[in-house]
Amino acid sequence: MPIVEQQLAEMANGPDVRHELQVIAAEGTATSPWKIWHSVSLIVIVVALVAMEGFVPANFRLWMWWAIMLLLALFGIIAGNGVTGQWLGLFIDTRNKVSLARFQMILWTILILSAYLTGVMVNVDLKRPEPLSIVIPPDLWLLMGISTTSLIGSPLILSAKKARESNEPDKQRALEALNRQAVDTDKVTIVGQLVVNQAPETARWADMFQGSEIGNVGQLDLGKVQMFFFTLILVLAYASALSTLFQQSTAPVLALPVIDGGMLALLGISHAGYLVNKALPHSDSE
Repeated sequence: MPIVEQQLAEMANGPDVRHELQVIAAEGTATSPWKIWHSVSLIVIVVALVAMEGFVPANFRLWMWWAIMLLLALFGIIAGNGVTGQWLGLFIDTRNKVSLARFQMILWTILILSAYLTGVMVNVDLKRPEPLSIVIPPDLWLLMGISTTSLIGSPLILSAKKARESNEPDKQRALEALNRQAVDTDKVTIVGQLVVNQAPETARWADMFQGSEIGNVGQLDLGKVQMFFFTLILVLAYASALSTLFQQSTAPVLALPVIDGGMLALLGISHAGYLVNKALPHSDSE
C-alpha cells in the first residue's frame, strides 16, 4: 500500500474520526420517543371515558370517580412518556427536572376535573335536564389560581437567576454535592446560578425536595417540603369530602364541596413561602 494511502487509512481509524462517525450514526438513528402505542393508548383511554357514561350506573359513582381519576392520570403519564421518553415526563419542566409546582398543579387538576366529570355523568344517567349545571365554589377557582400562580411564577424567578453570574468555588461545591448523590455531572449544566439537567432522563423525584441553585443544590429545601406537605394534606382532605359526596344515595350532583377558608389560607401561605424562598438568593454572585 502506498505511504499516502496508509496514512489516510490510519487517520480514518483514529479515535477522533471514529468518535465523529459514532456521533453522526447516533444522530442518524435517533427516533422520536412517541410511538404508535402512545397514540393507541390515549385513544383507548378517551373511548373508555366516553363509554363509562353508558355502562356505569349512577349508584356506583364512587367507583366511577376513582376510575376516571385513574384514566386521567394514565393519560397524562403516557403523554408525558411519549413527549420526553421518560415515565416522569408529566412532571419534568424546562430544566429537565421534576417540578414540585407541576406536581401539585397536576394533583389538583386531576382531582377537580375527575370530580366534575363524574358529577356530569351521574346527572346524565339520572336524566337531569341540565347535567352540566354543577356549582363550582368560588374558593375552588381561587385555589386553582393560587396553584397556577406558583406554576407560572416559579419559572419567572428561575429565569432571573439564570442571568446572574456565579463564582467558581460555588460551582465546584455544587458538582461535589451532586457527585455525593451519585449524579452524573457530565449530564449537568450550570447556567448562571442554576443547575440544569441536559436531558430528561436525568430527572429524579429528589428534584422536588432539593435546591435549584449552585449554593443549595445538595441541600433539602424546606420551602419545597412545606409546600409538598400542605398540598398533600389539602388534596387528601378535599378528596375525602368528594368521597363523601359520591357515597350519597341516588341524588343528582348539584355542587362540588365548598373549601374551608382555613384550608385556602394554608394553601396560600404555603405557596407564598415557596415562591419567596425560591426568590431569595442562595448563591454568591461574582
